[in-house]
Amino acid sequence: MRKLLFFAVFCVLLLVIGFFIKNNYFDSEEVLSPEQDVLNAPDAEVIEEDSPLETNDFVDENLLWRDRIESALAQSPCVVIPEQIFPEDYYKGPLTDTHLHIPDIPEWNADEGPDEESLVGRFGGPEAYLGYNVKISEIVCTIKNEGTHKNFAFFPVYDESISSALLEIWDRTMKEYPEYFTPFIMSSGNDDELNGFPTVDAGFLRNMLNVYPGLFKGYGEIGLYKRENGGSRALSPDSQMLREIYHLVRAHDLVVYFHLGDGQKKAFEKVLSENPDINFIWHGDQLSVDEVEDILTKHPNAYYGVDAFWGNDQNFFLLFVGDQTKDEYLKELDENFNKILNYAVSDWKLAVERHPDQFVWGIDRGDAVWNYDVEVGRAQVKLARAFIGKLNPEVQEKIAYKNAKRLLGEG
Repeated sequence: MRKLLFFAVFCVLLLVIGFFIKNNYFDSEEVLSPEQDVLNAPDAEVIEEDSPLETNDFVDENLLWRDRIESALAQSPCVVIPEQIFPEDYYKGPLTDTHLHIPDIPEWNADEGPDEESLVGRFGGPEAYLGYNVKISEIVCTIKNEGTHKNFAFFPVYDESISSALLEIWDRTMKEYPEYFTPFIMSSGNDDELNGFPTVDAGFLRNMLNVYPGLFKGYGEIGLYKRENGGSRALSPDSQMLREIYHLVRAHDLVVYFHLGDGQKKAFEKVLSENPDINFIWHGDQLSVDEVEDILTKHPNAYYGVDAFWGNDQNFFLLFVGDQTKDEYLKELDENFNKILNYAVSDWKLAVERHPDQFVWGIDRGDAVWNYDVEVGRAQVKLARAFIGKLNPEVQEKIAYKNAKRLLGEG
């Protein structure tokens, strides 16, 4: 009798637990790592959410953000200096920089101001903040004087509490300077946290894209690599999070820009094959030149970004991103110009000429505030024109700007 009674109680208990689970009374949620976050089906659906970002009420009611928006967009004097004179063997035609990071606005408390840590960039240099130590108008002045146009600009948008302010800045930027920027939405997630991700999820991205329909032409740059200093883990190109985003990318006719992580070649090729109607640009030194060419040979929707050149010298890269001063970087670049140029030619000339329709050029400008300086921009453009001038004349205009135009459906 006791056994029968115990069995009956046990069955009732199971029914009660099942009821609670079915009706979501338990709030616990399994957290998947990026490595686990993989969806097998290629036709994942985008999560639909009501947009909390369709008005700027938050910004209008918060004078701090209103002030920072106006500071970011404030006008500044621009002295137009004479064009650079290049040697005969340099490329002299139009030039599009396909890798320009636009700084974020500061988020520190208005009363306290910035602390020393927030003013130091990711690589040790003086961090750039829009409206604090650089303005959109100053970046435009640099672009005018360096001689690039329609630059692929990575506009940061993230975090629900600040995204409305950022989106307003980018919308107004494009209305005022449409000839200088091609806007990409760089929807970084909480990638400074171990359990974070390098992008927001599809639902939040959808909300951001719906605030100013048609504003953005691309999605990225999204770094899929493992972050240093305890940040987020690597995110596979074929993860569930990104598969859902590809549906948004297709619906909004966006170009994708990735920085791949180590060991992601196979997963990236899978995504390229599954999404032949989406154009992907990627960059980074995680793959060898041979691996880059292998991908380009097999996937016509793949493009590779040849960025600012370091001469295979990590120390020189750290100089560029702010490890030292602007003058020290420019001095080092000038003294080693031919050495750096020869490395770039040795690495990329034959690859570009074998795949003339699938390479684009960019500076990868960001981090240190002086990266947006006119002198630095002109030095980078000089190096680019020297490199492009070493290529077959039939290829030069393609990597300089025509491939970028074609990616956007403009030629």
